[in-house]
Amino acid sequence: MIYINFKKRTLIVCLIIVLTATSYGCSKASKSSSSNVKAISLNQELKQKAKAYKNEEYQNGKVPLQTYIKMEGRIIQTDNKNKQIVTKSDRFILDNNGVKYQMICGERITVKVGDKVTVYGTYYGLVQVDEMDVIMN
Repeated sequence: MIYINFKKRTLIVCLIIVLTATSYGCSKASKSSSSNVKAISLNQELKQKAKAYKNEEYQNGKVPLQTYIKMEGRIIQTDNKNKQIVTKSDRFILDNNGVKYQMICGERITVKVGDKVTVYGTYYGLVQVDEMDVIMN
């Protein structure tokens, strides 16, 4: 039987703990960054899948429900309590060339009334917005 003095045994135990903690932290970081990459690629995939329709197609019932759509317009109204910003779960009105559409913000973003945006979302008669890009003028 090999006898290891107390100081060496303590040092070995500490090294094992440090190595275990370090490898655990590295594995957590790589999982987090891979989920961010998946979310970004999923958003890009949804943006590519989204279809832009003409206002007449919405008005004539030609846009199938639960279709992934893309629409540009200006935010003109919100149900947010301060009436000037739109955040997650707020309803807002998007003006697209004079035609108004009701939207529900499903994204963790803050935009202002008056902002010109491109929205990507699911059409249910109103639009559940999954992604929103602010258009800089």
